[in-house]
Amino acid sequence: MRKPLIAAVAAALAVATAGVAYAQNPDPTITVTASVSPSKAGTKTKPKSETLKLKVVNNPASKTTAKSIAITLPSTLKLSTKGLPQCTKGDQALLDDPSICKSSFAGSGSAHAVLNPDAPAPLTFKVQPVIGKNEMLFLLSGSASAVLHGKVKGSTMTIIISPQLQEPAPKVFSALSDLSTSIAKKKGKAALVMSTGCKSKKHTINVTVGYANDPDNPNKPSKPSASNSADAKCS
Repeated sequence: MRKPLIAAVAAALAVATAGVAYAQNPDPTITVTASVSPSKAGTKTKPKSETLKLKVVNNPASKTTAKSIAITLPSTLKLSTKGLPQCTKGDQALLDDPSICKSSFAGSGSAHAVLNPDAPAPLTFKVQPVIGKNEMLFLLSGSASAVLHGKVKGSTMTIIISPQLQEPAPKVFSALSDLSTSIAKKKGKAALVMSTGCKSKKHTINVTVGYANDPDNPNKPSKPSASNSADAKCS
């Protein structure tokens, strides 16, 4: 991960906030919104390629450092990288030249966070989803450059937030504000996201954000995770 800007800011904040006392923060919570396009779903015999849009917002008052984001799809939506162009390059190679996996690009996105929530410095990222082998890669650029891995297992994709983003400098932590992404890819009969039905006119998508509990973090989470769901309308 290349992090000259974020590391420099983090180092300055570490000095500036040394010795500051911290109050107890409220429990972490998240809000989730989701949609699919087209909204008219496919069937088990004729599945339909979909564009999935998802936004996760973390309660800023909790000042929590996220370590993972687990997204679970209902039985009416399928997420699979099979049959699609897959990026198998190493993280550093992808950071050095994202175009080496351009054929695996599968949407767009953005994310926001704050560095040192008690003396916040905003962080902004462009997010490029990339199809990997049995995983999604999320290429971050902007306030820092990184590759996040989202392992796909069954109906769940779990995105791991790298330690360098959680703690860019010793004892200086980041707090997730929000993540928005739109993913889609189709090649022949293969598709990244497919609908195979629609129950009660909705696809219910569940999201759980896991939080880091580092002993050096003054903003320790009051609970290890927060969960919520969103209904993507369908017919």
